[in-house]
Amino acid sequence: MIKRVSLEYLVTVIINMVVFVLVGRMLVSQTLVSQMVLNLLVLNLIISAGEVGLFNWTFRQRQQPITAMTHKVEGMLKDEEPAHILLRKNNDYYQLAMAINRLQTHQQKVLRDKTQQGEELRLLLSYLPIGVMVIDRYRKVEMANSAMAEFLQTDIRERRHPYTQDIHQFELVSLVGQVFSTKQSKRQVITLPGMPTEKRVEASVIYTSTSEDFFQILVLLYDVTEIYAVEKMQMDFLSNASHELKTPVTAISGFAETLQAGAKDDPETLNQFLDIIQKESKRLTELIQDVLSISRIESQSVTKQQMTELDIAEVVDEQLRTLQQMASVKHIALINQIPAGQIQRTDEKKLVEIIKNLVSNGIKYNRPEGTVIVDYEATPHEWTMKIKDTGIGIAQNEQARIFERFYRVDSSRTKQVVNGTGLGLAIVMELVQSLQGQISVESQRGVGSTFTVTFPIKQVE
Repeated sequence: MIKRVSLEYLVTVIINMVVFVLVGRMLVSQTLVSQMVLNLLVLNLIISAGEVGLFNWTFRQRQQPITAMTHKVEGMLKDEEPAHILLRKNNDYYQLAMAINRLQTHQQKVLRDKTQQGEELRLLLSYLPIGVMVIDRYRKVEMANSAMAEFLQTDIRERRHPYTQDIHQFELVSLVGQVFSTKQSKRQVITLPGMPTEKRVEASVIYTSTSEDFFQILVLLYDVTEIYAVEKMQMDFLSNASHELKTPVTAISGFAETLQAGAKDDPETLNQFLDIIQKESKRLTELIQDVLSISRIESQSVTKQQMTELDIAEVVDEQLRTLQQMASVKHIALINQIPAGQIQRTDEKKLVEIIKNLVSNGIKYNRPEGTVIVDYEATPHEWTMKIKDTGIGIAQNEQARIFERFYRVDSSRTKQVVNGTGLGLAIVMELVQSLQGQISVESQRGVGSTFTVTFPIKQVE
């Protein structure tokens, strides 16, 4: 366009000069005075100056759309939103301006979609239970979600920083280092410290590359603690159940064979062996009952409850009388501190099972001549029952697992071998939860344990 305006201006000047020369020659031939020639020259210069101004104005008018489009494109590059360029349809730059306007509209749509996708991704990552961390090729953290911060037990800054500021666990640091060295993805189950217990996580360190010079490391942590706990429960069950089944079955079989071999002819031996067979049969029955109890509780719905009004003190007294023979073997005192007349609405069968299991546990794991005390508290909204014993206590690191099925406290630490399946407290937990209650334990090694069960107060419907 500039060349076109310059050409038009040059042609006009040449025409003016030619006209001026012709007029000058004509005037000279008519022997006009030099003053008139000078006046004509001044007039021509004035006209030329006007033409120069006209051409400059025309040039600026033609340049305005180009300037506007230039500024618009520069604004688009800076992610700004400049106004659309509006030109008449007969303007030489109309089609170009419309194309730039359409490009801006498309760019804004793409940016909005990208922003929305970014927000959705951040929202997804914030609620994702899997820990996610992205590490760039300079070994700096580009992004990490809250789950990763929880796994690593640290606050992860948003600004880029070396990943070693967040990851301190040796196995995980080593795994990430191996992926950087080999550029091969790796997976490994590792143990991370946690509260109140450590966690088992599956760590996947993934190498991703979009070009030869650009790559990222993606670290994913997935909590598999419960999976390992289930496997541990299965192993505990196989170990405990096989031992508990084998012992009474072996005893029953052995003494029965001895009786058949002739020992039955001695009345004293016969009575002694029959007592042992009866005791082991009862032990075997209790084992089967525990397994059946878990199965029965799982099959029952929470709504399947037979709610009745009970005097809690009377229910506890009845169970303590039932367990008195078991307690007398170790001279353990069973004490009911619940005042008479404490009426609550609950499921009698479930409450009896809870009391029986907790008190029998207090007897099994107690010291000789110890005590088991049952206490009671109530508020306008809930009532609480506490079973306190003076037994061997439970180690802090084992308290979180005692309600797991088939889990039993390590006998090598307690120095006390107690028969059982490890299902008693698991049954209690299931029953308490089915009554919308909560159970907790406070214990100290060598001092004793206190189990607290709390239930909401049920009104008569």
